[in-house]
Amino acid sequence: MEVRIERVVRDDFAEMITLADMTLPDRMNLHELKKYMELFPELIFKATYNGQLIGFSCAGIDMYQTTGWLLFSNVSKEFQGQGIGKRLIETRLQALRQFPTLRTVQVTVSETNASSIRALSAYGFRLAHAEQDYYGPGKHRNLMELSILPVVQPTAASSSWEEKVHTQI
Repeated sequence: MEVRIERVVRDDFAEMITLADMTLPDRMNLHELKKYMELFPELIFKATYNGQLIGFSCAGIDMYQTTGWLLFSNVSKEFQGQGIGKRLIETRLQALRQFPTLRTVQVTVSETNASSIRALSAYGFRLAHAEQDYYGPGKHRNLMELSILPVVQPTAASSSWEEKVHTQI
């Protein structure tokens, strides 16, 4: 099965809302998607199979570009359990890592969503804390966090040292 993961375009919105209505009732609307597209156009992705939308996800980053967020992820029920959610996590993490000042990535997940917690843990996310009533009374969430190590750029001195070593070998 060849599933494609690519950036979302505005023409995808209606189909995304239809899928969200089936899988995330009362959590997503067209206005919200439009806001995310304005704020994070390079961080919204879709999964398609034979040209059909089967999932989508969004990441975001704070104004200081030090904290990234996995904002939402959604996979059609008939395609769940096939690794598509993991690919959407991986794609968003790769996109967030393009921000050189990124230090952490956070995500909230329902305390009862064992499959998402397992998938996030496989990427190194750890429970930071539980938040009661996050989405309102009785709608608790776990906040999970992934630390991102800073990318060390070689300095001119270190690269010239490496060049000397390689030319001597």
